[in-house]
Amino acid sequence: MPSIKNPGVKLLMVGALVVGLFYLPVREFLKITFIMGIPFVFVLGYMFRQRPKSLTWILSLILLAGILVGYSNLLSQLPERIKVRAIISEGGALVAEGHYQEAIKEYEKLARLDKEETMKSKIETAKKEQQAAYNLARAQTLIEQHKIEEARQILASIPPQTRAGHEAARLIKTLK
Repeated sequence: MPSIKNPGVKLLMVGALVVGLFYLPVREFLKITFIMGIPFVFVLGYMFRQRPKSLTWILSLILLAGILVGYSNLLSQLPERIKVRAIISEGGALVAEGHYQEAIKEYEKLARLDKEETMKSKIETAKKEQQAAYNLARAQTLIEQHKIEEARQILASIPPQTRAGHEAARLIKTLK
């Protein structure tokens, strides 16, 4: 049986920890644990300094119980949160790659998790990105056809907060 003092075992454990941090469920679990664990530790430390069964000790105990209930509630919602984050992440990657319809289909999975508002917002963003990319391509075609004024108008209509908006702003500067 390998000893924990063995440098190879230590390296393996650190490596496993680092790899785990890239895994979405581990990150979500650690985030919840730290968010709820820090107040728990402070209240517990305060409680131990109080005389047992005094008013401040009882209030600290009630606060600790509340923190534990909140922590267990957050942990019970963890699987759903992980699914939502995974869908949003996958949809975002698809939008970044220019696969807008596939991203919209991915975002539609949020409806099964009762996240309709998030779904609508993400689909709206994907559609804006799709329209902006289409307008950018259209403007680039017009530039190639030497229809500069028409291209400039289309480029100006592209929302600046979209991915295509950054390229449109750069193109507008080169047209001057």
